Amino acid sequence: QNLISCINDQQDIKAEHLASWSVVTGDALFKAVHLFQYNDGWTDVDSTRLSSKENKEYQQIYRAGLPDITKRKVELTKAFSFWPSPDVRVGDNVYDIRSYELKPGSMYDWSNYWARGIKHRSAVRKDVPYAGLFTQLGQLHTIHHIWCYQSMADRKQCRENTWTYPEWNDVVANTVPLVKTMTTRILEPLPFSPTK
Repeated sequence: QNLISCINDQQDIKAEHLASWSVVTGDALFKAVHLFQYNDGWTDVDSTRLSSKENKEYQQIYRAGLPDITKRKVELTKAFSFWPSPDVRVGDNVYDIRSYELKPGSMYDWSNYWARGIKHRSAVRKDVPYAGLFTQLGQLHTIHHIWCYQSMADRKQCRENTWTYPEWNDVVANTVPLVKTMTTRILEPLPFSPTK
């Protein structure tokens, strides 16, 4: 939390903090997931990388937290154009991050099917889709779909309601063969997360 506050306070660090979650189930407990946005893309990534190395306050807080961290993973992703942009949500929401490792060469087909699939999920309720991302750096051929629900019961109902659209079956039937591995994690916003 202190490091994120420091990032938010530094003008030369261009990472916009969108969300912070803790894992509830589906992965190691006591694990946090943070989502940042670089509004000017790679220019902001480069600026932030250099500024964070030179910023003494950032380095002090970063180093002080290292003994508490057992594993750190960083991915740089890009948003799918047909997904909504992450926005600030309010309430006591739960988030479902579904990560897919695709077979190399299948991203084009995946995108075409999900450009239709997202419409069916949005038709159930417009606020369910939160973000759709694919890796640029990190484990390549990885997709992250982030869904926002009011509760676990709401998650179940929204997912079941999506199946009332006949085209949804086509999306699932044609994208499952493209997947090598899939994981799902249920997350809750941390107290300092801009999105709830």
